Amino acid sequence: MNIYPDLVILAGGFGTRLSPISNGIPKALMPIGGSVYLDLLLQKVFEQTIENIYLSLHYKPELFENYINNSICSDKLSTIIEPKPLGTGGAVSYVIKNTTISSPFFVINGDSLSEIDLNLMAKEFEKNRYKAMIGISEVKDAERYGTVTVQNGNVVSFNEKSISGPGWINNGHYIFSKEVFIGYKDAFSIEKDVFPKLAQNNELGAFKVKNDKFIDIGTPSSYEKLKRRIMES
Repeated sequence: MNIYPDLVILAGGFGTRLSPISNGIPKALMPIGGSVYLDLLLQKVFEQTIENIYLSLHYKPELFENYINNSICSDKLSTIIEPKPLGTGGAVSYVIKNTTISSPFFVINGDSLSEIDLNLMAKEFEKNRYKAMIGISEVKDAERYGTVTVQNGNVVSFNEKSISGPGWINNGHYIFSKEVFIGYKDAFSIEKDVFPKLAQNNELGAFKVKNDKFIDIGTPSSYEKLKRRIMES
């Protein structure tokens, strides 16, 4: 059993950048091969003995409900529907307030796929007194993402997008203690509001994923890249 049995998948976004090819389908339910993207994500998650998954939703939640009803994993999946867009931080806070999720817990961006080992990440988190931990992956060109600067295992800064070349990027896989979200209200961002504050206080750890095949499906080009990768595998 995993040290932390609960996990939140952030899948409430409108998928604006993907809209030219999505025909209104949420990013996580876009077709990949003979399945959908969420199938790939859940396959990775269930390899790591997660017990409970909360799908944080807003855009077209009924499509996810239909997905769950037809899933062999339906007993482990729950939907939490935001009443309005709350940002990544507000979405997690809403899950905390409306479920019995345990602490610490995992959070995954619903459009990010990594070969990260969540069990090893949890063990690393246990060794330290961080309030949160972020998974980071090395990519050949970080221009689209922005980079993360780490010293002695601590995240010390986040660097803006547009710097080309190799670098370590946020791979969208996190561990949080519930206390991180105390004091925030309504809509806020994990990336812009929570992480910089934690980093400033040396409370944010980094878990490096070397030789990762990280990919996200936020844009048509990256979505097509993942489709080709699955076809070739």
